[in-house]
Amino acid sequence: MTQYTDPDGMEFTANTQESADTFSTLIDAYMGFRPETGEILKALLKSDPEMPMALCAKGYFAKLIGSASHSQRAVGISEELANHIDVVDANPRERLHAQALSQWCQGQLDTATDIWEQILLSWPMDGMAVRLSHFTHFYSGDGRRTRDSIARVLPQWPTDHRNYGFLLGMYGFGLEEAGEYVQAEHYARMAVDRNQKDSWSIHAAAHVMEMTGRHAEGIRWIAELQPHWSTVNNFRFHLYWHQCLFHIERGEFDAVLSIYDEQIVSDIESEFYLDICNASSLLWRLEMCGIDIGDRWRKLACVSNGHVNDTELVFVSLHYLMALVSGGHEEGTQRMMKTLRQWSTADSTQGKIIAQVGLNIAEGLLHFRRKEYVQAMDKIQAVRYSMDSIGGSKAQRDVFQMIMLDAAQSSGDVMKARALFTDRVSHKDTSSWSWQGYSQALLSLGQEALANEAARKAGIIRGVGKVGISNA
Repeated sequence: MTQYTDPDGMEFTANTQESADTFSTLIDAYMGFRPETGEILKALLKSDPEMPMALCAKGYFAKLIGSASHSQRAVGISEELANHIDVVDANPRERLHAQALSQWCQGQLDTATDIWEQILLSWPMDGMAVRLSHFTHFYSGDGRRTRDSIARVLPQWPTDHRNYGFLLGMYGFGLEEAGEYVQAEHYARMAVDRNQKDSWSIHAAAHVMEMTGRHAEGIRWIAELQPHWSTVNNFRFHLYWHQCLFHIERGEFDAVLSIYDEQIVSDIESEFYLDICNASSLLWRLEMCGIDIGDRWRKLACVSNGHVNDTELVFVSLHYLMALVSGGHEEGTQRMMKTLRQWSTADSTQGKIIAQVGLNIAEGLLHFRRKEYVQAMDKIQAVRYSMDSIGGSKAQRDVFQMIMLDAAQSSGDVMKARALFTDRVSHKDTSSWSWQGYSQALLSLGQEALANEAARKAGIIRGVGKVGISNA
């Protein structure tokens, strides 16, 4: 095999120049969440089955699917690659990628991330390393690392590069997760101005609007760009999820149920983990708002039952568990809990997080569905300030904070409920659900005037008041 250079200056061990060029096209598709990404890789492996980076990408994509069966396939690919890179005399960058895949397959996600960051020191335009490190920083729950990883490479990319806009959006998302909302929106909008199909950047701006309580604007932002982002892969359903969050805060529950049925679960049989996360989170939120969601949990529980042995991402497994306990799938719930407890003993990145945080949340979910609200509240409250480590975004993790507050309210511990809702509205004062819960807690303590004021603020956010929340 020979060394060939792609249009970005990256060297590849391959049989033809076309293979290097095709891998560059693969990166373009992967960054853009394009549905043909898998087909591009499949064609590349058919035309050049010995190309080390094509094999490594196959392993990476298997891991990204997040299921036990695909992870086992990735292990086989990694083991094959370990010998193959010597046979074909792979270059140093490719050897580092093979090491990263190996560490990921061994459950050492933090070490894999460190290797991708090492690659980016010498090869800052390695798009695969950029995107994968962004993904794993995100699922570490560390907004500052998500932000800084892109900050380090962004100046090294030509501003006229075809994928530069994707980096702007990734930087915007990292800024948002780090709490820098003005700058985050600036970069996200810059990215969307360059490419209106850039769903990750559209989503980054939606996160800012969620965090700053601009619900009507968020609905418009997502809806107006829908003709563009609706062409991407299943990530498009996550944008519908964001649209639903805005509708929930406005009390527009019929719209949420309509979007849920027509979009959120429209491809649930594909078993893409984010689809289950979107759906489980929405249904639980709707129930906390007092909405009857019928038998919708049943379908989610059936899909989740097929993933009780997955040990990839704590965040994802907790959402499978949400569906199982809510759908009344007792056997699946018990098997999932067994998996989580075994996982918590593993010497792996995510295993340690299960032990430190995840088991408490899981047990809290079980207690809640058994109407053991004091125990549910206690379990989740014990890890509320460590919850970032389970990964996902601030908006996604918030459902577990909400469950803790709902458990406090349902437990009858009115003093605890008032305390928890008081601190929530102090930092999330554009949430109608939070103000309504605060109002109920105050009313239960006989603080009628304060309760009425809190209820008024909830109404203003839902759009039934006369003044904005900032004037309340």
